[in-house]
Amino acid sequence: VTVPSPQQDISRTHAEVRVENGQVLVTDLASTNGVHVTKQGEGARRLHPGEATVVEAGHVVDLGDGVTFTVERGS
Repeated sequence: VTVPSPQQDISRTHAEVRVENGQVLVTDLASTNGVHVTKQGEGARRLHPGEATVVEAGHVVDLGDGVTFTVERGS
């Protein structure tokens, strides 16, 4: 998915989002400015390059440049 990045904070291959074994995983693809994940009840944490983390309903993923998405529970 291509997203706008007026400040060029988001790399061309910034992050991967995939479903594996019923879980949603986000991986930082060695982006320049990082991927930040905020889990409920915790502060934002920057993923290390190549690091994958499970994100659940209510977690917010910040790609930078004002681009975020919130994971929602499926039906």
